[in-house]
Amino acid sequence: MTSLKTLLLGTALTGAIGVAALPALAREMTLATYLPANSAFVTDLLEPLAAWINERANGEFSLEVFAGGTLGRDPGQQDRIVSSGIADLAVIVPGRNAGTYPDWGVFELPGLARSAEEGSFAVWRMHNEGTLRTGDELHMVAAWTTDPYIFHTSTPIESPADVQGLRVRVLGQTQTESVLAMGGVPQGVSITETPEAISRGTLDGALADWSVFDIFRLGEVAHYSYEIPLGVLAMALVMNPDSYGELSAEGQAVMAEAGEEWQRLLVAYYGRERARILDTYTARGHVIHTPTEAQIADVIEATAALREQVAGAAGDGVMAAYEQALTDYRSGTR
Repeated sequence: MTSLKTLLLGTALTGAIGVAALPALAREMTLATYLPANSAFVTDLLEPLAAWINERANGEFSLEVFAGGTLGRDPGQQDRIVSSGIADLAVIVPGRNAGTYPDWGVFELPGLARSAEEGSFAVWRMHNEGTLRTGDELHMVAAWTTDPYIFHTSTPIESPADVQGLRVRVLGQTQTESVLAMGGVPQGVSITETPEAISRGTLDGALADWSVFDIFRLGEVAHYSYEIPLGVLAMALVMNPDSYGELSAEGQAVMAEAGEEWQRLLVAYYGRERARILDTYTARGHVIHTPTEAQIADVIEATAALREQVAGAAGDGVMAAYEQALTDYRSGTR
């Protein structure tokens, strides 16, 4: 007759074997963004990247995009939702935290990067070379820039002199100083309130890249654009360091490769989106004025003091590395 002790021992061993046989559950990780779920940035960039990562994670983890501010709506707080562990990854704007990212202000200087493609090439190369300080709180997966911020106004601008007296919505101190140097009147208005302000005549226009122009429908009230490049906005996809540290070596290698995949997705995305936006709005009668090289040089000269100040706040060699990267991109030396 089998003793109760023997039965219990057999049951325990059977249970232990059954538990050991179960496959480990894949860790579910989150990628947060405040941008709408139906925006092209989410559907054409973030979600394809997440799918690319999931295909290569070999069941170790999965990544899901939470858009529309589900995990945090404030664009200026995206780094905190990652460092606090609310999200595993998020898109941030390093320039909004100059204390942690003191070198990133150079990308917002006027007259330098002429497109998202060359700006992104520069920031990603500078990051990989260790030129840019990135702080210790977050692990950087990818870095890139927007298209240049340009003027979108209710009246035409054909030269820097036409900015004189115009009330223009700006983002941050560098754009404020740039507009002041051109004789404009910078206004710190929320981008969500900008179209109505232009419609009412309390603003004459706004600085925005083509993507922001499209997302927030500036073209419905601002029928003119002046493509003088007043700096790009550098952005980054960052990861909680604990989340990164918990991955296997293979998982960490996937995240490293994701940075390169992001650059490939990005180039296709910006080319496609820019063409779509320009085709859509020019077909509606939107007028775009292109600056001459002399006009761009005039703005660079007018903002020389700002350039010296921002470059001085950055680390040694940051400004030179940025200019060299732009030169190499334009010459095909990549």
